[in-house]
Formats: sequence, C-alpha cells, structure tokens
Amino acid sequence: MNTKSLHTISNKAMLSKMVNVNININKKELIKLKSEPLSLEYLTNIFRTSVKDPLRIINREGTTIEFKESYSHAGMAQYFKTIAAFANNLGGHIIFGVGDKPRRLIGLQDKSLQQFENLKVEEFTKNLLDYFSPEIKWDHCTFEYKEKSFGVIYVYPLANKPCICKKHYNSNNSKYSLVEGDIFYRYGGRSEKIRYTELISIIEDQRKQEEKQWMNFARHASQIGISNACLLDLSSGKISGNGGTIVLEPNLLDKISFIKEGEFVEEKGKPALRLIGDIQKISTGKIVIKETTKKVVKAIETNDILYAFFNNQIVEEPLEYIKSICFATSANYPLYFLVKQSDLSTSEIIDLIDKITVRGKTKSSLINRLNGNFIKQNNISTKNTETSNKKRMYKEQWLNEKLITPIENVSYCVDVVFTLSSEEIISHEKYIKSMLQYIFNEYYEKASSLLASNIRKAICRVDESIFLES
Repeated sequence: MNTKSLHTISNKAMLSKMVNVNININKKELIKLKSEPLSLEYLTNIFRTSVKDPLRIINREGTTIEFKESYSHAGMAQYFKTIAAFANNLGGHIIFGVGDKPRRLIGLQDKSLQQFENLKVEEFTKNLLDYFSPEIKWDHCTFEYKEKSFGVIYVYPLANKPCICKKHYNSNNSKYSLVEGDIFYRYGGRSEKIRYTELISIIEDQRKQEEKQWMNFARHASQIGISNACLLDLSSGKISGNGGTIVLEPNLLDKISFIKEGEFVEEKGKPALRLIGDIQKISTGKIVIKETTKKVVKAIETNDILYAFFNNQIVEEPLEYIKSICFATSANYPLYFLVKQSDLSTSEIIDLIDKITVRGKTKSSLINRLNGNFIKQNNISTKNTETSNKKRMYKEQWLNEKLITPIENVSYCVDVVFTLSSEEIISHEKYIKSMLQYIFNEYYEKASSLLASNIRKAICRVDESIFLES
C-alpha cells in the first residue's frame, strides 16, 4: 500500500456554501476527481453546509460517503466493513466528527482527535490485511474546518475486485461482525453483503481487464524483444531477466505499486509517468527513497478572500482563491487582485474555471465578470432631496477620509462607493479599503440581503478600479 505521510489540512475555514459531489455523482465526475480525493477542491465539495444553519452539513451518506460521530482505535474493525464495501464499488470517504439526525459538524475532540492524529498507517493496514484481501489502498488526513477538527479516511476503489473477508470477527454489535468469505458492497448509504448482480458484474469486469492486460503485455514484449525484456513481480519486488534477478527494497516497491492499480499509462510508446526521488546506495545494495515533506493543503473561505484584499495580502495560491469563489452563493468577491497575482491571462483563468464541476449560477457569473461584466460607476442625483443630500455628504466624507463611525446610514454610505471614480478610489485606496473592512465587520452579518449584496459589489468596484487600471 502507498503509505503516504499524514496530511494535515489546516485553514481558517472553508467555504460555508459548497456543492455536493456525492449526490447523484456520475462516473465521469468520479474519474475527474478521484486522483486527488483529499485535495482542497474535493473536500470543498463534500463539506457543504446549510445557509440557515452553518453547522448542519447538507451532504447525505451515499455511495461514496459515510459519516461517523467519533473515532476510536478500539473500533477499527467497525470501519473495516465500510472500507471493504467502498473498495468493491467506487471508493469513498469516511468522515469522522459529524453527528447523525441532524448531520451536524461536531468535530473530533480530546481523546478521539488525539487517536486519529496518531493513527499509525502500518498498524491500521496490517489489521485491515488480517481480515481482508487483496490489500486495500487508502489515505487519510486531519481536516480543520469552522474551528473544528475532522478525521477523513479515503478508500480507493480496488483494481482487482472483489475484496473478500478472510476470517471471522465477533462483535457485541452484530452489524459489525465479520464472517469468512463475506464480500461487502456499497449500496447507497449502506454497506451490505454483495448481491448476485453486482458480484457477476465484478467478475465479468475482472475477466475483461485480465484479457486486455494479457494482450497489452504480449504486444509490449514483442516490441521490446525477448532478449531485452524483464519481468517485475510487484508482490516480491523481483525483476527477472536473461541476465539475472534484481530485488527492489520494499519502500521503493510501495512507491511504484500504482502500476498494478491501473494508473500507469503510455503515450506513443513512451512512459507517461517518471519515477523520481533521492536514491541512495546502502551496504546491502538495496535502494531506498527519502521520505518527502508532509503535504499541507490550506482550505479557503470567502472571508479569507476579502481579508486578503483589504490587507493587500500576497496569497500562495491565487488560482485556488479564484476557484473557491465558484462554490460561494455569489460571484461578487474581489477578483482582479488575485488575477494579477496569478500571472495568468484572463482567458487562461476562464478555461480553468470552466472545468470545475459545480452546481448553481456562481461559476457562470464569475466567468461573465472575467469576460468584462464590470461594476459601473453611478452618479448622485442632482436633485435637492434628502437622499441625494445625504449621499453627497457621505461622498465628501469618503474623499476627505473622515467617515463618522458608527455610520448612521450604512446603505447610503455604501451606495456612494459606486459614485467614486477609479482615480478617486486609487487616490484613497488605503482608507477606502480600511473602511470597507470596518463596514464588513460591523454590519455585514446582520445586513439585509440587498445591503449585503451591495457591500460585496462595492468591494468589487474598488478591486476593479485598482487592479484593472494598474
């Protein structure tokens, strides 16, 4: 098994309004995402919460996802049934720290969190192998979201199905008991013994795969020539040829085990994958590869975009910030300061965004913005009315950098931002950003939907004025 280091996904938060890829997911979408099941984009799609209740997760248990309220080493065997069921179907995520009925974001705490963070890959894999064969590939991470910690285990779909239970396990709860010869399969939100139809389908698929592999193998061998060909036994690490045998060290063998998982492809007769690493010789003549640095993925919340803009922050992955807007309920977030940092053209960014699978209209609205749908400058009415007089007063305060706080009429104050020219905004950039941050912090949460929308648009107007003109 590929024993990757424990991923730690840390963030201030992730998007609170996200798309669910686990409801009615099709195979095309699964293939698109399965290569990075613990990536920011994938986890963003899973953790979608209710607008009315930010701690209630909308996603339901299904073919590719299961929720658990807590994690315990003592309950490992309880998870094996689900893991085997995922492996025999499309793969899937087990999320630890989500309550049931309603599905609330509880998070792992104290002992439960400590045990998950100290989960030993080798021990877990060994225990899993004691009960199921062939070996199941899996990965895991700790995910920090809304100031809570969640455990995530991802199970990859097996290339060589089915996975079969090897021995009995008696549990106090009968639904967690295992019987030698059992084959589990994921049906909707349940892990059950496989039915005739699915088992026959698996057997037929494996027969076709094996037939195709033998044909490909024979074709490659004939092209290489028997004198130049060697055989790599991925179970033992032996490379056998006419000149003798080479034995790969187990650590290296784990690194290249993806070949047998069907992930190795060729293009025009040349390998599409290259194995790289720091290779060292040791006294035994074996080969080892140094462990790589732990992968750290930072999740992004829309508020992170706003605060990065207010504070002129240079972000590490500006494209990920842009992509995260697609999962919000509105496309009106500062955009062009990120475009400038990305060093990509607008058309290149549009192409990348267009490939994101997401429900709702936000993605198309974001693309429209990138295509030139800018927020226009407005004018204050010249009429001598109470409204126009107050707006002229607020415009004077903006330009003199002397807004009176707390703001008496936030709606008028925000409306005036749209009346400022790009030159005026650029001249007072620092002050305008600081006051928009103040308005956002003080008034956005309790604002009407119209005012909240105008606050975001005003921020976008400032963003466009500064970074489209620069």
